[in-house]
Amino acid sequence: MQTIFIVGGAAIDITGRPESICRERDSNLGKVQIHVGGVGHNIAKRLAALDYHVELVSAIGSGFHAGMVRDSCEKTNVSLTHTLACAEHTGTYIGVFDEDGDMLVGISDMSVLDHLTPDYLSTVLAQINASALCVIDGNLSPASLEYLCRNVTAPLFFDPVSCAKAKRIGENIGKCFAIKPNRLEAGFLSGKSCDTIRGIYRASDWFLEQGVKRVFISLAEEGVFWADAESCGVLPAECRIAKGPSGAGDAMGAAIIDGCVRRLSTEECARLGNLASARSLTQELIDK
Repeated sequence: MQTIFIVGGAAIDITGRPESICRERDSNLGKVQIHVGGVGHNIAKRLAALDYHVELVSAIGSGFHAGMVRDSCEKTNVSLTHTLACAEHTGTYIGVFDEDGDMLVGISDMSVLDHLTPDYLSTVLAQINASALCVIDGNLSPASLEYLCRNVTAPLFFDPVSCAKAKRIGENIGKCFAIKPNRLEAGFLSGKSCDTIRGIYRASDWFLEQGVKRVFISLAEEGVFWADAESCGVLPAECRIAKGPSGAGDAMGAAIIDGCVRRLSTEECARLGNLASARSLTQELIDK
């Protein structure tokens, strides 16, 4: 069984959606949900379901929410051997959506991950370097991302998480084997407008010039763009039925990682990710 290390966020996600038109500066009737999330955690549990041994290196608190994270990881066979238990609260994300399912605002408090310092990560470095692949996400501090990019010899897969966190990786992005931003994050990282497919091609060229070997850009309802040094293309979305909070992006990321570890071509990895995203959206619709 191959081992994959994931260094990143595990959090409590709280989301709210009103029953009708959302009135700002007022209390709206609606539905509030709470569950375990975080990009690192979400990708970890999907990879564990694909029969990888998954080590999640994160930091959580010591209260009830930390127990929720531990329970989720135990049920999905994700190891927390190298995850820190800290005194403060577990990372928390709050997302508010409008009546159509489009995000109005999201607030992320992942300050607990500041405990994943380069000094701590150095104690796990040998195990990370012996793994098949290491996933890193934008929740980490710039110093920790720099340490991992400069010292990890296993292939690195970077998920920016959000525009606010994307540039934490700085000039070290070229040390990543593969990246999976969405089109907004891709534009923010590259400095190229990604409003059009032409712009996405330009952003992709920039990533490849920095040293990234495989580029995957999620285009939401338009599908996924993929590129490497030899070729590139766009795969149309398999499913366009969901809005609002969704695990489709993390499902896509996990499937792409699986393809990379199995040494499939860049296009084949993108196809796996596209299908996994569609299955996730379809299942979420069934569960509603």
